[in-house]
Amino acid sequence: MKKIILNIGIPLTLLIIAIFIIGPACSGDPDDYSYNWWPDTDQDGFGDSFENPIMATNNNAPANHVRDNSDCDDNNADIYPSATETPDNTIDEDCNGLYGYTFYADKDGDGFGAGNPVILDLDLGVNTPDNYSTNDADCDDNNAAMNPLADEIFNNGMDDNCNGETDTDDIRYIDADGDGYGSTQQSAADGVFNSLDCDDTNDEIHPYAVEKNNGIDDDCDGAIDEGL
Repeated sequence: MKKIILNIGIPLTLLIIAIFIIGPACSGDPDDYSYNWWPDTDQDGFGDSFENPIMATNNNAPANHVRDNSDCDDNNADIYPSATETPDNTIDEDCNGLYGYTFYADKDGDGFGAGNPVILDLDLGVNTPDNYSTNDADCDDNNAAMNPLADEIFNNGMDDNCNGETDTDDIRYIDADGDGYGSTQQSAADGVFNSLDCDDTNDEIHPYAVEKNNGIDDDCDGAIDEGL
């Protein structure tokens, strides 16, 4: 019996002593503890994830430092976790490692979208996802035969090429670069039913192309490198 008491009593006594010793240490004033502090140069409340922290208490915290190190650009107060992502500018405003792009639903898969814009977070420079388009130029997104690159079919009562006119004429325009968009020069026979191209010598420059940061009006909207 004595042996059983010793086997139980000694460990129990040691446990009680440990609680009395450790307990008060865990319930001290948090301001007495030291924490990691990271520089917050842009004063947005989020510290620089690329800098080494400084150990200090709450009462001795260094100026312009915070206990958060999730800022991916500490020189720009508009860039921090949970910031509003601005689409189509190759900047990761919300520090999630992804970039916002504007797309439109392309239900008929003809490369032209319609409806309200949708912002998707994707890796930088990715291709357009399936069933989406970078433009909203489709006049009937339920019919793949109707889009700005379609040939106008006369006497069918439809605006096949989405130019706002139905069965009006059969004028064709020269498409020298083969991008589907014609120049302002009319063609006697072969050609396309639009004259929308602003540079018919470059097949990467045409309406609804993705604008690039290259000093060129890639999408023929009269503006250069807009949003970039």
